[in-house]
Amino acid sequence: MKNNKKRKLFKDNMKTIITIVICIIIVTSILIYNNFFNSKKTYTVVNGSVEKVSDTYIYVLKEENVIEIDDSVVAVPVVEQDKRAAKNEVVAVYKNDNYEKYQSEISTLDREIQTLVNDLPSVYSNDISSIDSQISLLIKEAQNETSYVKMQEYKNKVNELLYKKITILGELSPTGSKIRELIEQRAKLDQDSKNSSNNIKAPISGLVTYKIDGLENLINYNEILNYDVEKLDEIINKYSSNNTNNFGIKIVDNFKCYYLVKEAENENTQYIKEGQKYQIKLMDKNSNDSNTAILEKSINSNGYTYNIFSIENSVSDVLDVRETGAEIIWTKKEGLVVSLDAVVNKNGINYVTLVTGGEYIDIPIKVVISNDTVCIAENYTKEELEELGITSNAVLERYDQLLIENKVD
Repeated sequence: MKNNKKRKLFKDNMKTIITIVICIIIVTSILIYNNFFNSKKTYTVVNGSVEKVSDTYIYVLKEENVIEIDDSVVAVPVVEQDKRAAKNEVVAVYKNDNYEKYQSEISTLDREIQTLVNDLPSVYSNDISSIDSQISLLIKEAQNETSYVKMQEYKNKVNELLYKKITILGELSPTGSKIRELIEQRAKLDQDSKNSSNNIKAPISGLVTYKIDGLENLINYNEILNYDVEKLDEIINKYSSNNTNNFGIKIVDNFKCYYLVKEAENENTQYIKEGQKYQIKLMDKNSNDSNTAILEKSINSNGYTYNIFSIENSVSDVLDVRETGAEIIWTKKEGLVVSLDAVVNKNGINYVTLVTGGEYIDIPIKVVISNDTVCIAENYTKEELEELGITSNAVLERYDQLLIENKVD
């Protein structure tokens, strides 16, 4: 009886041990499969493009014309910051006795005109109600402004709306009426102010800025392409270290400027060619737009490359900029996009492994251009393969599945 119990116990134990061993074998097999077979990932070839890009700093060289003003008298801006002014257009006015007298007379006439407006038929009020709403909104916005230049811009906008309002009233008012008389007086005052010696006019057309940093005379714009590396380094050093920002008035040519770039000689050198167009994107702008730039001059010296690009648009983006981060797209190629993880170099030749029908086929390829993750790949011609001593009829095509070794999640 005892022997029967022992046999039964032995059989039960054996069943348990066999079950455990089978489980271990199954788990081990799964681990081996996952670590070996499942490590072979693939990549699908697609059509696309790859750019060769460098992040750098640009130094903005502009044609600037500083307007000499009397520092003992406050100059009141008339044209908004960053806006274009025509040659001989009034950009600012001296805040002297003549200015104060003009402002006082205009304010008095405006009050008298407004008093008469309140007595006009409602049709008049409806015609100008939109302008009154805009004026109220501007006044409300200006209450939180602390910048002198911005406050003056608000004031100028209000004055423009007032002038528009009065012009409409003048057209609607009967000839010989009191309101027409006051409007005509105001128009004469306004015209006289435009011819006043009190005005500061733009000597040339261009963008207006009221920021002066003391570097305006550092360069001669017309001689930039003749500068040597010593002069270019002087510009770079002074532009990089300058933090001055004073009030002043200057006009900047809005049709042209140069971007100066200094970089260590590197792999981008092969793409640098004078006269060629490149795309440059300013990094501190909230836009993906890039500017077309022409490389006017390139100088190699002491391990550095000095590149001078000409820009003919978007000068307003760099109106008050001396130095800023930028991204230069040196070249862009389109074709078959391949993951760099799928490329293997054997004896100086790049290969990819095609996975098809359970077979692995090595294909020699040329890497045309690459970034950190992918490249543009091309097939060798038959003549090129013969010169390399390679025998292969396989070619890389779109939608091919390529082997990527040792890619474990």
